[in-house]
Amino acid sequence: MNKAGKYFIYGFILLLSVIFIDQYTKWLIIETVLRVDGDFLPFTQWFITHDPLEFFFDEREVFNFKTINPFVNLLMVWNQGISFGMFDTNIPEISYVFASISMLISIFMIIWLALTRHFITSIAIALIAGGAIGNALDRLRFRAVADFIDVHYNEHHWPAFNVADICITIGAFILAYILLFVNDDINETVDV
Repeated sequence: MNKAGKYFIYGFILLLSVIFIDQYTKWLIIETVLRVDGDFLPFTQWFITHDPLEFFFDEREVFNFKTINPFVNLLMVWNQGISFGMFDTNIPEISYVFASISMLISIFMIIWLALTRHFITSIAIALIAGGAIGNALDRLRFRAVADFIDVHYNEHHWPAFNVADICITIGAFILAYILLFVNDDINETVDV
């Protein structure tokens, strides 16, 4: 029988990698691909900025629109709601509530990661927690989440999203599959 927490370090490394890749792709797309004026912030400066959303609207909000293929565009969307733009209230201060919820969920997921006995479960948990923390960092820094991937068919667009949203979705599907079809994985997570 596997020892609880056996895969914690692998999951935690994946969690940190998801946060970094999410933040780096946001910077890369927003500052170097979509920014019109060409005057972009270096990654380290962008990552530690505490400029609220109004700064970007009032001072720096000049972005391109890029077509990748007939089904995918890159565009800049500041999401003040939760994943995929749901519950977008257009109230910047609500982002602190969403960030707090994301961080609480992430803390719960990290505890679960420390207790799980199975590699696939640790991967799913790390993807969800890393994505949640990546988006929470945006909410704390900008009071909105930076989304830039636009998938569409003709005039039907899926709400814009980012790498964190992709990781959360993949992790949730893996976890749902485990819960529904590989119940032993969850039932044997911790010795009581």
